[in-house]
Amino acid sequence: MDKAEISKYRKLVTQYLDSRQLVLALKYLKAMIDDTQQWELSEELKQITTSYHYMLQYMSQGVLDPQRDNILSQIIADTYLLTDKTVIALAASQSTHIFYQRNQQYRNRALKAIVDDYFAERNKLQLIGENVEDTHNNEAMTEILRQCETLESDIFNKVWSIFPATAADVEDISALLGNENLPAHVKSLVLSALMLGLSKFFDAPKLELLIKSYIMLNDSDLKLRALINAVIIIFLYRNRIAIYDDILTALKQLEGEPDFISDMQLIFTRLIHSRNTENISQKLHDIITPELNKMSSELLDKIKGKTPSALDITEIEENPQWQEWLDKSGITNKLDELNELQMQGGDVFISTFSKLKSFPFFNTLSNWFLPYHKNTSIMTSMFGTKSIPLTSLFSVMPILCDSDKYSMLIYIASAPESQRNMLFQQFDEHREQFQELQSEDAQSVIKMRDNIVNRYIQDLYRFFKLFSRRREFMSIFDTNINLTEVECLKPYISDTSTLSVIAEFYFKNGFYEDAIGFYRQMVANHDADPHVYQKIGFAQQSLGKYREALKNYSRYELVDNADAWNTKQMAQCYRSLHEHDMAIEYYNKALELSPQSVNLCLSVGHCHLDKGDYENALKQYYKADFMPKAKHRAWRPIAWCSLLTGKHEQAVNYYEKIINDDTPTSQDYLNYGHVLQVMGRIAEAITQYRKSFELEKNDSEAFSELYLADAKYLVHKLGIPSSDYALMLDAVINDI
Repeated sequence: MDKAEISKYRKLVTQYLDSRQLVLALKYLKAMIDDTQQWELSEELKQITTSYHYMLQYMSQGVLDPQRDNILSQIIADTYLLTDKTVIALAASQSTHIFYQRNQQYRNRALKAIVDDYFAERNKLQLIGENVEDTHNNEAMTEILRQCETLESDIFNKVWSIFPATAADVEDISALLGNENLPAHVKSLVLSALMLGLSKFFDAPKLELLIKSYIMLNDSDLKLRALINAVIIIFLYRNRIAIYDDILTALKQLEGEPDFISDMQLIFTRLIHSRNTENISQKLHDIITPELNKMSSELLDKIKGKTPSALDITEIEENPQWQEWLDKSGITNKLDELNELQMQGGDVFISTFSKLKSFPFFNTLSNWFLPYHKNTSIMTSMFGTKSIPLTSLFSVMPILCDSDKYSMLIYIASAPESQRNMLFQQFDEHREQFQELQSEDAQSVIKMRDNIVNRYIQDLYRFFKLFSRRREFMSIFDTNINLTEVECLKPYISDTSTLSVIAEFYFKNGFYEDAIGFYRQMVANHDADPHVYQKIGFAQQSLGKYREALKNYSRYELVDNADAWNTKQMAQCYRSLHEHDMAIEYYNKALELSPQSVNLCLSVGHCHLDKGDYENALKQYYKADFMPKAKHRAWRPIAWCSLLTGKHEQAVNYYEKIINDDTPTSQDYLNYGHVLQVMGRIAEAITQYRKSFELEKNDSEAFSELYLADAKYLVHKLGIPSSDYALMLDAVINDI
């Protein structure tokens, strides 16, 4: 089998196992195993097939077996595992994927041996000491740190590529995590390696270890990373988790941990927020950054005479003397929007730091998951005596995830010394600000834990989206991660408070289908505010599902029939469904509740216009024109209805008012031309049509489309001969 066939057959077997169709699953698995020509795999398949055959036979004979469900679960689990072992057997020799390379490379290297070598290097480091002012010691320390980092990567690769994990493997990894002498950043790498390996091939003992690590580890950062990794894997394999009793038992044991429920809710919320990362990046790319770049040279000169490349936007914002300039340019609003996204935990830096992920540092897989810490060879080799204060400063920067801190560090290291010193100075000036933020977070346990969760998920997002070989990995962030779809996790994140936060996030960011799903769960919990019906209705209305929206608006109407906004939305839905009489009825109800609303009055007129009742439409438009704050908004519909009802002089008067006292558009000149053409004032009509044509940038096709669209009124209703109507168009666009 080639790679495409392997992938196809694996997908088929998995799909049939997920739906519990074992006969078909075993059929396709046999085809895969036959191609491996490995008798061990064939023997395992034979045992599974025989066990399943006997189960089916006993069931068909009516034999009652209280252990049947347990035996079936074990058969399915064994089949999943055998499928993955078969995939490795088929792909290892022909695939260039990094997993198979590491699986072969580390197959005969014992984890204990790698760890022993690592501690030997750590001991050397202690013997040298930390007198970084001594150049010789500094060089020796840098070299040993490089050796340590290589072995840390080896530990990561070994744990990642173990499959399937034996009891001895799990014991070794567990001992590693429990070793008090092992630095926290290495334990963190082990946890990430477990997750990454599981995302490639499911391995129940590994997942069970991840779950138990939440209890076993004391460090908050490590506990949360373990839980995040476990939750992601449980979601990815949600169709099969129920058959593993040991995993369900381990998960149940977490309920005794004091922060477990709140941690689950934080993780769920942050995984949901990650879905908005692409939207934020797009907004930065398409809206905010271009607006910042539009600053005129006059503004730049006014500020400091700097060139755009040297402009410090933060510095500008802080100087009150320039605030007026910023307000007028629109930059203040853009900065406020960016700041709000950041305060909400939005990932506003990925588009910036994505450009800094091409450093050789990120060619090493484990470095994408490496927590930022003091003792790195980058620090000692590049900065020498400046490494300690710089490391301390970076450690207290709460706004950057670990991956971005390394990007920033390497960028500074590669900069010319003059720029590097300037950056040192700027960072140092903000030290107190960063320390204050860190202190505030420390005072709130929830905030501190939320920051840990947020930063690690951002690290994961960068790996799965930016790693050069990312296509070799399951992209977990291409899926809408909804933990309420996972039965074993649902009890921990289905409270109304959590659902409300998730629903509001989806609703605010325009993910309306998802928002509806969560709002409905709140309704099903019988603990939803009546306004939830309105939000479901608005989401459905935004998706064009007007009939469904009306049902939910009507449910809210039973609670409060004096809500003008709700009544108006119902009217808009009826109008979208072309049920004009119902729309008029509800717009009038809304007008009773908001009698001075120009928009509502105009909307009633538009409904009459839609149904061809021009006289009643005019009455509404007259009424709107006399309302406070009408601001000429009724002039155009009055002018148009005057044309359609034969009030030509009145139409002329209103179009003259629009042209003289408002900002006329190409459509205004076009409509004025229509009135004059109907009145037989052909030369004047051509003049107005040509003004419309000019505003369409003398685009013959664009103007023709606008002009001919009105033939249904001028030819079929107002009686202009079709030949004259066509000649008028040519007269306008000819020789302009």
